[in-house]
Amino acid sequence: MGEVLKLKVSSKGQITLPKKIRMELSVRDYVYVEIKGEKAELKSVSFEDELEELIVKDLKREGYSAKQIQGMLPEKKRQLSKVLAEELDERSNEDTVSHTDALKDLELD
Repeated sequence: MGEVLKLKVSSKGQITLPKKIRMELSVRDYVYVEIKGEKAELKSVSFEDELEELIVKDLKREGYSAKQIQGMLPEKKRQLSKVLAEELDERSNEDTVSHTDALKDLELD
């Protein structure tokens, strides 16, 4: 069995995950909690999970049914991944300017 931690529960029912655990799980803003009887299992929410949730939300807003969304989701994810990769590639090829040089460029004579 893995490490067992005793965590304080606040009066609002909140707990704080220690930094070590957040780092191990790569936790950003959210975690999944799966309840199994008297046990709770945490799983990190990946970037892909968050991206999928945003796509589903947009497609629902556009009026698509759950069945239509499931059919469209893989292609929408591919399209968005392609656009993101192109944007990152474009930005990595841009020249960068130091903070000091940027401030000098903004100075008025």
